[in-house]
Amino acid sequence: MTDQVIDADLRERIVDSIGTLLPRILKRDMAPPPEDSRLFDGLGLSSSSTLELLLELEEALEIQIDVEEIDQDDLETIGTLASFVASHALTDD
Repeated sequence: MTDQVIDADLRERIVDSIGTLLPRILKRDMAPPPEDSRLFDGLGLSSSSTLELLLELEEALEIQIDVEEIDQDDLETIGTLASFVASHALTDD
């Protein structure tokens, strides 16, 4: 049995938060991008802006993200990042 279950409500909040945070992180006006938007190729995120996004998500959602297991596939799109964060969020339970 694994504890890496995705909390659907948390995942939805993560997607919404990413859409809210991206314009500030990328320093440009933009409509909230769809979940299948590619983070690096499509939106132009860099390694440092991706780290900034993760830190901002932690603050906005009051969670901690265990990034020990993150890999390139998890950073493919907004949706894959949201799924990773939702399944790797550390709570105080």
